[in-house]
Amino acid sequence: MMLLLFCALLLACSPSQLAPSAQPSQPAPSPSPQPTGTPSTFQTLTVWHSWDAEEEGLIRSLLADYQNQHPGIRVRLRRVPVGQILSEYEDAVLAGEGPDILVGHSHWIGRLADGNMITPLEEIVDGAYWDGFYPFALTGVEYQGHRYAVPYSSETVVLYYNRDFIGEPPTTTTELLELAANWAGEEQAGLAFPLSFYNTVGYLYAFGGRLFDEEGHAALDTNETRAWLAWLQDVRAAPGVIFADSYGQADAMFKGANLAMVVNGSWALSDYVRTLGVERLGVAPLPLLSQTQSWPTPLVGYRVLMLNPVRLAFYPEDSLELLCFLGGPLPQRLLAIHQNMVPTSAELDLSGSPLLQGLVRQAELGRPRPVSTRIELLWDPLDELLYKVTSGRVPAEQALPETQRQIEQSLEDTEDLSP
Repeated sequence: MMLLLFCALLLACSPSQLAPSAQPSQPAPSPSPQPTGTPSTFQTLTVWHSWDAEEEGLIRSLLADYQNQHPGIRVRLRRVPVGQILSEYEDAVLAGEGPDILVGHSHWIGRLADGNMITPLEEIVDGAYWDGFYPFALTGVEYQGHRYAVPYSSETVVLYYNRDFIGEPPTTTTELLELAANWAGEEQAGLAFPLSFYNTVGYLYAFGGRLFDEEGHAALDTNETRAWLAWLQDVRAAPGVIFADSYGQADAMFKGANLAMVVNGSWALSDYVRTLGVERLGVAPLPLLSQTQSWPTPLVGYRVLMLNPVRLAFYPEDSLELLCFLGGPLPQRLLAIHQNMVPTSAELDLSGSPLLQGLVRQAELGRPRPVSTRIELLWDPLDELLYKVTSGRVPAEQALPETQRQIEQSLEDTEDLSP
């Protein structure tokens, strides 16, 4: 099949080394064979996305060459605001319409798969194509035994540090807090740890805690969760540590060289590279939890490509071929160079990019963000729990049962609303 040949050609690529500091003004075009003839009609494939202008421009530059190599295909991109794209897509599919390919996030998978609004891919995309991805990235797009998306970049939290202040990054939480405590400057701090569920949940897992039990019920009112909250209280009170209430506060200090280390997401990499430069910026996995000798496993989300089952019936081979291309090593390489996106392709040589190497390592140590919509019900209650307990406003013995009951009620209400 043409799809298998195309995927084989992609797998045969040997991308050059990446370096986040490399910022060529224009992506280097790949050779474009001249079409042998001008088709009288075109097949138009539509892609809905929420890319920013720079990312869309990079993809357009690749698609221009792609269309030259596929003279019967035209690809139409439509940008939809991120707060609207999911609901607009669902409405369109229910009406028998919508794009051929949806660009989105892995945590949408459960909702869309439950509504039969995306297509399982494991049987229609050749197995050799999947061999080019990191195995942990593929785990992040699986749901109820099916692989529903192509992951083209990963997102997680990591420890950033300023090399002007830190020679070697800490490998344990004891070392982390010791480095922070030895910070002498009055206008400076050793560590900023933005206080949120997403930033800190990796350490809940390191204490042996969990979010749900085997039956899918909330499992928060446990000794492991209490140990996690007590540790976070200690971190908040530790000398040289700022438990920031917002990313903005921590960002401003780190970019202003008033902070040695910060816990933040992979999406901050480009901003930090622009501000500090690659020579001053360091990236390391979140340190090992000294109390349990376990690595924290932060949640890892993925930016993904999904197929609309309604549209797939029209141009199945062409849609699959475009999907393989957009999720393959060539776009990933371009996005890594220009936007410091964390690739999922194991075929890219990252030896010249220690920052991206560090983020890939953190993603490997993490755990896939659940694709079920159930976890979304935990987000706000757990953020509120963290603020109440670590600030000392409410003791954990009181706050945990209350939060458990609140989440259980939300889960019950959601089940009642299910069709």
